[in-house]
Amino acid sequence: MRIAIVGLGQIGGSIALKLRSSGYTPDLFDVDPQLCEGIGGKCEQFKGQGYDLVVLALYADVILKIIEDLPKDNLYLDTASVKVPVMKKAKEIGLKFVGGHPIAGNERTGKDSWDPEMFEGRPFAIVNPNLDDASMRIVMELISTIGSHPVMVDAEFHDKALAHTSQGLYFISKIIKTLGLPYESLAGPGYSSMTRLSKQNPLLEETFKRYNSKNISEFLDETIKALENISKDLKK
Repeated sequence: MRIAIVGLGQIGGSIALKLRSSGYTPDLFDVDPQLCEGIGGKCEQFKGQGYDLVVLALYADVILKIIEDLPKDNLYLDTASVKVPVMKKAKEIGLKFVGGHPIAGNERTGKDSWDPEMFEGRPFAIVNPNLDDASMRIVMELISTIGSHPVMVDAEFHDKALAHTSQGLYFISKIIKTLGLPYESLAGPGYSSMTRLSKQNPLLEETFKRYNSKNISEFLDETIKALENISKDLKK
């Protein structure tokens, strides 16, 4: 199977390492020289044709900027953390496209964030696939190879779910970090767990705000109401 991975950050680099250890030889692309040199990728914009699968391991902003210039003969799978705008654009231009999102990650950046075992046992969201059986088998082969299992969802549910299980929690984690900072000399593992998300790449925060703000704000409003009720009970 001829595979290309476009974007060699945390997700793309980790997929590349896992595929290589499993006997695949994917072509790797990124415009960051340090990432390319660290993994043997090509430091150039992707323009390749004839691939069985091209993994777009990029932020939603970047995908939306380059998507119209992508060669039309490839099958594409993206890994962006928001799905509605990406799926809408891919449909508009008629790409052979599967929305994807591995529900995995860490708080590190660059080469330090690569982890070929990151996806083991983790769900991999698959959004609105409308493909022939042969194309779906290719996508499922990749997901299985990296150790994930597919979860079929629509784009709207995905974005609402991630607001509740990840993206909204990022903002709460930042608040806990800010409030706890003066007391970190007595912080334990619970505090470390609660503040881990606050260390994520700030570029993700911009993606959340730009493309999933409604779902995140609704989740935070629900959280505020629940916390207010807890606070009232504690004051009795």
